[in-house]
Amino acid sequence: MSGFSRQAALVAAIAFAAGAAGFWTARWMPQAEVAAPQPAVTAALEGQQAPVLRLPDTTGKPRTLKDWPGKWLLVNFWATWCAPCMHEIPAFIATQAKYEKANLQVLGVAMDDVDAVRTLMQDKGFNYPSLVGDEQVQIIMEQFGNTLGALPYTVLISPDGVIRTMELGGVDALKLDQLMQRFLPL
Repeated sequence: MSGFSRQAALVAAIAFAAGAAGFWTARWMPQAEVAAPQPAVTAALEGQQAPVLRLPDTTGKPRTLKDWPGKWLLVNFWATWCAPCMHEIPAFIATQAKYEKANLQVLGVAMDDVDAVRTLMQDKGFNYPSLVGDEQVQIIMEQFGNTLGALPYTVLISPDGVIRTMELGGVDALKLDQLMQRFLPL
């Protein structure tokens, strides 16, 4: 099964299981026993040290967040098959160009096949690196607070390794600029 097919099957299975569980729980269990819905992003991680992230880059070299010491890291979890991810890539390219001198490093983390990622990065003119993984990316996203496992997902980490903010869903240039002005005013 190809990388794309595995991710698509995994996402479909998670969505189906979540929907089915919600349907059957609400239909057959007494209301007093139904658990409160959990947030898709665990905001409690804000202000905490970022978890360890170790994945290969598009050349196969293993990388960690410590490979960019002293930088603000804007970590964007994405995939080539994710439409909202494709929509926000130009905003990340622009943000990297605009805030590079303010000590920012955008870092992609792709849940995808390395060949598909390399091709797309070249086609879109990425000016920032991307790490690549398959199921490992799903696990890492959960460690970074994304309990839903949805893409895109973005985390801002300060130079001291502390998570400052997290954003589930697509972002645009205005939203990224507002975020950067909050933490890295020019």
